Amino acid sequence: MIIGGDKEELSAYLGRKFDSTDELGEQVRLDLNEPHMVTVCGKRGSGKSHTLGVMMEELMTLPAQARQNLNGLVIDAMGIYWSLQVQTPDTDLLDGWDISPREYPVKVYYPAGLEEQYEEIQQYFHEGFELYPSELSVEDWLYLLDIDETQAQAGLLSQVIEQAEEDFGQYYSIMDLLDKVEASPESANIKDALHRRLEKAKNWGIFSSSGSKIEEIVEGGEFVVLDLSGAGALPWNVRTMLTGILVKKMYNKRSFDRSREEVKKIKGEHTEVNFPLVWLFLDEAHLFAPSGHTEPSTAPLVEWVRQGRRPGLSLVMATQQPGALDNRILSQCDTLIIHRLTAGQDSDAVGDKISELHDAQTISHYMQQIPKAPGYAYAMNDDAETIVPVKVRPRKSWHAGDSAKLEEFLESP
Repeated sequence: MIIGGDKEELSAYLGRKFDSTDELGEQVRLDLNEPHMVTVCGKRGSGKSHTLGVMMEELMTLPAQARQNLNGLVIDAMGIYWSLQVQTPDTDLLDGWDISPREYPVKVYYPAGLEEQYEEIQQYFHEGFELYPSELSVEDWLYLLDIDETQAQAGLLSQVIEQAEEDFGQYYSIMDLLDKVEASPESANIKDALHRRLEKAKNWGIFSSSGSKIEEIVEGGEFVVLDLSGAGALPWNVRTMLTGILVKKMYNKRSFDRSREEVKKIKGEHTEVNFPLVWLFLDEAHLFAPSGHTEPSTAPLVEWVRQGRRPGLSLVMATQQPGALDNRILSQCDTLIIHRLTAGQDSDAVGDKISELHDAQTISHYMQQIPKAPGYAYAMNDDAETIVPVKVRPRKSWHAGDSAKLEEFLESP
């Protein structure tokens, strides 16, 4: 069966149906032909990240003609999806699933300023990325540097940014801003305070006058991992700001390209994709779009889920706390994959979504039926008439998301 569509060649092999005897039945597949907003939820250790990895693998095994028109991108805050490049060593787990071990051609980017940190593992981490400082507004900088708009530093920051734009256009660096601060007639105390904050931002290593172009990162036919796990030196608001900027860039590029495609379609002309359709993967999604307060990535993600279907933008989110996810995003989800949940607030959030879709049963009913082992889930879609019990298939590539154990570091006798 195919959840959310009807074209098998453009669908993902998610797993197989299970029943009360744990017998495995027919394949369960997810549609990849149309844009979807997918939420994968479950408590820690239930298999959420594994499920995301399976969907990534399936995206990369679509027919070549389809694959060349889309891009998969995962914003990886945990540092586990680089391992798509390595085939699974657990080949015995694949028995009975009609799949074989394989590695996938993934491009892994990391913050360019952390190049030394990644040097030892550059076999799997390929290229640094940077942003132009000009991609942030004055308000963004005030937020990142923790400066109140009523402080004198705020006025000085606005002045030096304006001066840098006049001198360099969009191609200025933080060093250029520091030079402008030094040249300012403002008092030494105010200059020193702003200088310290800008120096800290320079050391984050993500800003440059030669920033990475989104068209070079997000190309058709490729899968990209944006690894933020080594960015421990980056404050969380910097990571969410970075995510928000990238999401906004992809949305704008793809929306414009869709308008161009529609004009050509009306004229009866052959249409080619300039900027690819995007499948965006986001683990620990509640940290990027939390309920109760706003992160820099919140508004771009809300716009993505509300308006992204027309330009062909999909989002696959994983969270162990669906109750902590901004409801504006959860409410736009058309496909839900539920692993084991226990917390009341999180079960309630998912239960509300189940009721909204079509089912009369409570979430507790399904949680009582689901086996405790990792990998079991219930899947549903807006268009489906039933909620499907599924055991997610094993990964073909290596899953690097397992917990570290002391036994790994013991020498063999």
